[in-house]
Amino acid sequence: MEALTVAVLMGGTSAERAVSLASGQMVVEGLHQKGHRVYPIEITADGFWRNREKDVLAISIPCSVMEALDPIPDIVFIALHGPMGEDGTVQGLLETLSIPYTGSGVLASALGMDKRKSRLLFAGAGLLVPPHLMIQDHRNIAETVQSAENLWGYPLVVKPNDSGSSLGVTITRDSRQMPENIEQAFTLSQQVLLEPYLAGTEITAPLLGNESPKALPVIEIVPPGEFFDYRCKYNGLTQEICPARIPSVQLDHAQQIAVTAFVLLGCSGFARADMIISQNQIYLLEMNTIPGLTRESLVPKAAKAAGLSFSDLLDQIVKLGLERWH
Repeated sequence: MEALTVAVLMGGTSAERAVSLASGQMVVEGLHQKGHRVYPIEITADGFWRNREKDVLAISIPCSVMEALDPIPDIVFIALHGPMGEDGTVQGLLETLSIPYTGSGVLASALGMDKRKSRLLFAGAGLLVPPHLMIQDHRNIAETVQSAENLWGYPLVVKPNDSGSSLGVTITRDSRQMPENIEQAFTLSQQVLLEPYLAGTEITAPLLGNESPKALPVIEIVPPGEFFDYRCKYNGLTQEICPARIPSVQLDHAQQIAVTAFVLLGCSGFARADMIISQNQIYLLEMNTIPGLTRESLVPKAAKAAGLSFSDLLDQIVKLGLERWH
């Protein structure tokens, strides 16, 4: 692919800001290796846009965003994670400015961030998802907790509805832990999910493509703790085995589930489907529309197993973004 002008958007205002900065720096380095003209654009913790190359700070939207993006890029590589970056908001802004970008569009991004809405779609298409109950805006907490206890007993999983990197996710062993864990989840979202704890093998299937995505090799995740939480994702202690040590029929099924979910949400470019195998059933947990691209991240490891170097993976994501735009 010919050399392009690429702005890499990183940072942001979400709790995943640090991960985004790490992803963004890796993307900048990888695209430089492919000969592209790369400009790192940081969204500050206050929500301002800063061109690191020119040290221009955009304090209003959208006019000075164009100044921060000067020179106008051929494409923006979105390396943001979490709300206000992975949820369709930035994608909508870039579409308003008629600037191409990588990854999924507005609707797919919004659906992928909302675990409840995406699970409703997955279940409607016949995919197996964990059952759940939702608490919204602190309403009916006691009633919802009681219903979850009656339905599934303990342990229960408490998680924010629209946060990533497993932030705010806890395994709750008894009713005494529940109020604190629910409040922790509410610090990251206005909606909190309660679901039964599914013991089993955690796997993930990254994907590349637009209308006809291809699943990359499935990765088995073996964290040192009970589950693949935020600490385990980035401390380098988790075993990530690729291809996963599961029967070939399950490998094929997991990839089929990932492709179906990708197409169902209308994803583009790249994504990652997280799943768990429990009692010989594969449950689809969620679809990440902008998965991490740090040194510890899963998508680059699956790409490497498929014969794609990190810089080649980034080049492919850029190519798919331009293909989708045009």
